[in-house]
Amino acid sequence: MSKIDQLAAVFRDHVAVGWPSGSSGAQRVIMIVYDPNDERALRNKIDLFAQAARAHNYGWHSIDLTSYFGRWLGQHRYREGYFEEPHMLSAGANERFTQHAAEAVLSVLERPEHTEREIVGLIGVASLFGVAAVSDLLARTDHAIKGRLAVFFPGHARDGRYRLLDARDGWDYHAVPIQIESSGAHQ
Repeated sequence: MSKIDQLAAVFRDHVAVGWPSGSSGAQRVIMIVYDPNDERALRNKIDLFAQAARAHNYGWHSIDLTSYFGRWLGQHRYREGYFEEPHMLSAGANERFTQHAAEAVLSVLERPEHTEREIVGLIGVASLFGVAAVSDLLARTDHAIKGRLAVFFPGHARDGRYRLLDARDGWDYHAVPIQIESSGAHQ
């Protein structure tokens, strides 16, 4: 069984148990943590996670942020200046892009179809690296989660600390981690 198949099995087991309805927004986030090298394999098998949700009578809807930054920057009125001097992005554009990405996630979470019986899969958070923090995105959106937000997270998690792409210091978050150990044991 591949690592992604194992990860989907851990997710399926988690979904089978269910969850309390009184959870806070941060507790409604499921961080599906996987090795960044497995990104392509995960994307090829993303339907395993949707099938796991549906097998336990949960709806599934996904949003992929992979192309959001490129589209946002391509439409930005100062795009030419940013292309000429990319360091200028850190002078405030990151905040505006983070808000843009949060609004995209909120548009999915605030749909009438998003109920306590739906899981929203958030794909492509690696594309935020260097531009927006996943922690900031979640802080801006977790209040709107009625069901669950399953964040596909390429990196590592340990003791509630998450490190995206293993390239920066992690942050503490109260999400439920779904991951496999290198030994194959579930955590």
